[in-house]
Amino acid sequence: MHLIRRFFSFVTAEPLTPHEQQQVRGVLDPGLARIFFDQRFEDQRHALTVQHRVGGSGSLAQAALLHDVGKTESDLGAVSRSIATLWNGVGLPTTGAWRSYLDHATIGADILRDLEANHLVVAFTRFHPGPPPNGIDPSDWHALEEADNA
Repeated sequence: MHLIRRFFSFVTAEPLTPHEQQQVRGVLDPGLARIFFDQRFEDQRHALTVQHRVGGSGSLAQAALLHDVGKTESDLGAVSRSIATLWNGVGLPTTGAWRSYLDHATIGADILRDLEANHLVVAFTRFHPGPPPNGIDPSDWHALEEADNA
């Protein structure tokens, strides 16, 4: 059900307004803002929605905004993402953009690590959904997961 809701929110997403873009720039340093704005506008919209749901500031807000940045490498739209997920779900091999999309967590976490993002930001990007890794406040982790899945 989560993926169905995500599909429809993706296809109905609207680009961020200038005011919303400024909100993002207020949370992210220029390097992190650059990778945020490299995302498709649909992913930007989702990330900002997650950030609004989770509230907070600092690394919590950054983790919400950046958790899916690895999807940028594949540049797939909603239908291609859905097919890649289903294809992989039945155990068929994936390559190219589909593989990049499915590996977006690792790709994004590596990008964020290279940009020296906060530990929570890198960890949430790499390991969500799932239990919080060692060294991460479980309440922050669960707040991020709930906001991502709402």
